[in-house]
Amino acid sequence: MEVKDGDVLVCTCEDCDIELTVTRTCSGDTCTHETECELSVMCCGRPMQVKE
Repeated sequence: MEVKDGDVLVCTCEDCDIELTVTRTCSGDTCTHETECELSVMCCGRPMQVKE
């Protein structure tokens, strides 16, 4: 999935709801709010999703 600064990734596992906030995305030495990065994050055996 493509993520950028400020995106919130979510996951629900049994009794837990998890939210992770992307605080910085960088391409090489450049970190900007417009930079998008390809990311794969797993939670409870499933890929996390970007919160809508």
